Amino acid sequence: MDADPLSVLAECDTSLVSDAMDEHGLDGVVTGIPPAAPGHRAVGRARPLRFERARGEGTTNFPLAMLGALAAGEVLVIRGVSADVSCWGGQASKLAANAGVEGVVIDGGYRDVAEVRAGAFPVFGRQPTPRSGQRRVRVASTDEAVTVDGVSVAPGDAVVADATGVVVVPAEHEARVARTAADLRESESDLAERVAAGEGLESIREDHEQF
Repeated sequence: MDADPLSVLAECDTSLVSDAMDEHGLDGVVTGIPPAAPGHRAVGRARPLRFERARGEGTTNFPLAMLGALAAGEVLVIRGVSADVSCWGGQASKLAANAGVEGVVIDGGYRDVAEVRAGAFPVFGRQPTPRSGQRRVRVASTDEAVTVDGVSVAPGDAVVADATGVVVVPAEHEARVARTAADLRESESDLAERVAAGEGLESIREDHEQF
């Protein structure tokens, strides 16, 4: 494949990427983390962050340690402490967008919902909550793998997130998954054209066994 695998994955929706993963016996689907706004979509390299509960006054490094991890081209994947404690908000979205971050996937809560939804920066999270993470959480790690919904997310893995869900493609499998996704995308395009043209099911099934 001449094209960069991440660029290929960026042209595919999560359903297609998941199908490509299935072809290789892989499962990187993260469930229960919807976008804050239906149009939010993020594709980039994973930057995992793991949070833990702060142990007392003066022990937290949040949010500075998190904001210090912002880097262009990456998708932050945050393992939070609870869905009812916020790890993210409107100002964090603005700072991340300014830094060139592609989006954030939060296994936890977020707040400033109206501001987040109105912005272009893609935010995916378990649920909104007004409860601040200030003085409640600390960043335990910013460069180690985390597990979200049973899926391991390592630094540099490919993350594709849209309105349907979140898929993590391990870096070591990225090239072959991208090749398969490109093939499936071409097949899907042919199927869509034939359905739109009114072609009958029996004729279509000669070339397409699945829909």
